[in-house]
Amino acid sequence: MIHLALAAAAATANPHPADLKTFKDWIVGCDNVRSCQANALGPDGGDDFLTLVLTRSGNPADAAVLSVPLPEKATPGARFTLEVDGTQIAEVAASKDYSASLRLTRPILAALANGSQIALVDGKQARRGETSLSGLSAAMLFIDDQQRRIGTTGALKAVGTKPDTTVPAPPLAPLIAVPPVSPKPPRTITVAAATKLIGPDSATCDYASSKVAPRSYRLDAAHSLVLIDHPCGNGAYNYFTSVYVLDESGPPRPAQFDLAPGMGESSGDGTGDLTNGDWDAKTRSLSSYEKGRGLGDCGSSESFVWDGRRFRLTEQSAMGECRGSNEFIRVWTARTK
Repeated sequence: MIHLALAAAAATANPHPADLKTFKDWIVGCDNVRSCQANALGPDGGDDFLTLVLTRSGNPADAAVLSVPLPEKATPGARFTLEVDGTQIAEVAASKDYSASLRLTRPILAALANGSQIALVDGKQARRGETSLSGLSAAMLFIDDQQRRIGTTGALKAVGTKPDTTVPAPPLAPLIAVPPVSPKPPRTITVAAATKLIGPDSATCDYASSKVAPRSYRLDAAHSLVLIDHPCGNGAYNYFTSVYVLDESGPPRPAQFDLAPGMGESSGDGTGDLTNGDWDAKTRSLSSYEKGRGLGDCGSSESFVWDGRRFRLTEQSAMGECRGSNEFIRVWTARTK
């Protein structure tokens, strides 16, 4: 009975996304199932660098992988080398999506941890990008610590003699029960009602980007979703949408979230506006994507599903530094059924 109670508590507890850590020219983070990612960062305010990404899952037997961006006109199969401080450490081949994945062996990890600069070199010995390795060693140590790998033979940085079989398995992601799909059409509200809900500051202005036009979607047999995009009061690249839920009768009520979406405060159950958000009918999820600047290389993104009472966070990814890396780092994940 105790185990069942703990499982039920874990399934309904509010999410706690992890914080990102910046170590000089690298940023790193892990989610609640110990999957970790470290990104290279460019010079402050710049984006002309080799945007490397190191990832490793929390599974004890999984190796770390380095994702390497390649020139967009690279012919699939074309060979490139990676050099650390002028010494070749690996060779990669271009794929159809102009990238390559490199499994990180012990010699490569040692070179990355002890080097100062890494460069991508093409077959004509021309440098096609480079980035600083300053801070990567600390990021690798952070991942080892989060994944309980310190002192093991498979650690990225903190290598020891303990076998990888001593690494504990990562925890399971929370499981969210989603109500079945209903064929009934959604309830909706009038334009006048939607205008009143979001208020004059968000609904009417001389520079309005659109007209108030509520959008409705069926959540389950007893509830409908209403999204109201704000014509006014938006930012230069962040647009806001209010979220309401309709029962089969009665007035709309602000949607409840287990973590405030968009640019709201991260506090327990509460309401909030989506930022650059929308409803995906295929996945039955709400999305929110907050940009720290127009390039989209910093900010956060969230995805929520409806559990019959409130919207629950299924994924959050973030990038805390506006330094050219747009591969956001996942800091929370959940499963659905």
